[in-house]
Amino acid sequence: MSKPLALLAAAAFCIAIPARADIMVDGSETAPTAPSAPQQQLRPTICASYEAHARYLATRYGESPLFSGLAGDGITLQVFVNRATGSWTALLVRADGLSCVTSMGENGRQDVGL
Repeated sequence: MSKPLALLAAAAFCIAIPARADIMVDGSETAPTAPSAPQQQLRPTICASYEAHARYLATRYGESPLFSGLAGDGITLQVFVNRATGSWTALLVRADGLSCVTSMGENGRQDVGL
């Protein structure tokens, strides 16, 4: 894995961005809610089985795993990306298979030559 991609994944892990509110614990979907103006409100982190998240991200957003790295204490950071649209989602995955959306965004790209 290239160093620029690893830096992108590390940045995704560290930035406090609201989680997707349309992914429910059971993998079902709700209508996304818009943040209230002028101050954006943080949404709760959504946790579910890794399989449910992977299936939902592939079906709903066309995202697939692009990066995985050990974050410590048996937790893996995994970044799902849709290479065509640039949408991305970062998950923290525990050894027991529980995963939580930590951040998401748009306009993702693989930087080269940093």
